[in-house]
Amino acid sequence: MNSRNSIIILFSVILFAAAFIWWMVAHPAYAVVERVPGMDNRPVGIVKADSVSIGENFEKLGEIDGIAEGSWTRFRGADFDNISRETVPLAEKWDTSGPPVVWKTELGEGYAGAAVINGRVYILDYNERRKADMLRCFSLQSGTELWRRWYRVEFKRNHGYSRTVPAVTEKYVVTMGPRSHVMCVDALTGDLIWTRDLEKEYGIPGTARGKITPEFYNGQCPLIDNDKVIVAPGGRVIMAAFDLATGKKIWETPNVDSMRMSHTSIMPMTISGKRMYVYHAIGGVTGVSAEPDDNGKLLWKTSEWNPAIVVASPVYLGNGELLAFGTYGAGTAKIKIATNGDTFTAVVVEKHKPNQGISAEQHTPIKTDDYIWTVMPDNSGELKRQLACYHISGIRNPVWSSGKDLRFGKGMGPYIMRENKLLLLDDEGTLFLFKTGPGTAQLLAQRKLFAAIEAWAPMALAGKYLILRDAHNLLCVNVGANN
Repeated sequence: MNSRNSIIILFSVILFAAAFIWWMVAHPAYAVVERVPGMDNRPVGIVKADSVSIGENFEKLGEIDGIAEGSWTRFRGADFDNISRETVPLAEKWDTSGPPVVWKTELGEGYAGAAVINGRVYILDYNERRKADMLRCFSLQSGTELWRRWYRVEFKRNHGYSRTVPAVTEKYVVTMGPRSHVMCVDALTGDLIWTRDLEKEYGIPGTARGKITPEFYNGQCPLIDNDKVIVAPGGRVIMAAFDLATGKKIWETPNVDSMRMSHTSIMPMTISGKRMYVYHAIGGVTGVSAEPDDNGKLLWKTSEWNPAIVVASPVYLGNGELLAFGTYGAGTAKIKIATNGDTFTAVVVEKHKPNQGISAEQHTPIKTDDYIWTVMPDNSGELKRQLACYHISGIRNPVWSSGKDLRFGKGMGPYIMRENKLLLLDDEGTLFLFKTGPGTAQLLAQRKLFAAIEAWAPMALAGKYLILRDAHNLLCVNVGANN
């Protein structure tokens, strides 16, 4: 080794030693201690994502400051048709400032809609900072937040997080979260009553489809039917019922065809005098008895109509016929439910693409008497993104549409009705007011409420208040005649 290399090595050793001495002086050793709950300033109840403790945390925030009139108790309202039958009159026109925004609050990113009862607004939010599903309760009158019931469940953003509408009664609120966690709480106090983890209960371990929740997370809203909660998990069972007061299992309908959970919700229907729960799953459409003598019995099913993704729920036309919808260009099917004694059979009698007849990409169409209202999808040809009306006897050809000069964003926004008024919110935050008649509509007013991003959630209409949201904000708007 030559003298030059020796000098370089000696210099490097001295430099390293000096750096080490400086580090030890400037950064003294810390004691290593065990991590225990509470030391990271998180609530003790926070646990790993694969060990969810549903509803474990609660925060009391405010007091109710008045009981505003009106209710909207579940997805698509009391009669499952997205029509409010309250008698509070809606405005016929708006002034230049539009209908007043009564209050506004921030939400986590998502598309969950609200339910309303006893002057309280309930919404299942997702808190991105806490990584938690969070049932939030607000005053309908003022927007004051009253309480939160929440639990940590960590998952990746996929077109936002929250999706569903709670179901509420005078005593109970039932939620179904993005990862299929079901929670029942006291409607006034927020006290936790019972929970169910549908993933753990009905998933099939070791199978490719062991997890029941869809890729874009759960969009199914829970159904309260008298004293029961009805859900459609997929996995081991296609449908199940729990006691509303206790959460105790009442019945299960075996999933013999391995149908999977979709983004649609269960729709009660009475067909040929038989009350039943109709569900459009991934894999087909099915009907389960809602009658006391054979509650939970599978009545009929069909896999003739089987789009890859479905969001809009089935609509009953009458005379044993219903419509089922598919997204991403799948179109629509008309299904005929026939009876022979106590036996039901389902046959697809018509199919068409969105450019061939009535269709629905996201929101379920509204049936009024013999007419059906929908916002046509983006792939509907000349009718794309228009409000359109069809007669139930002719679902291929509209009897009215809003026209090429009146289209609604991307065609993904919600709409809702009371008496002869239809309120429609486009994706970008403009609210439209229509007066409707048999097979026709007239635009009365339109106003930009806010600069919205993906205003896709179902709306709630309670008294004079319209509850709506975009991806990040919840608004209460006074649409009453005397606002």
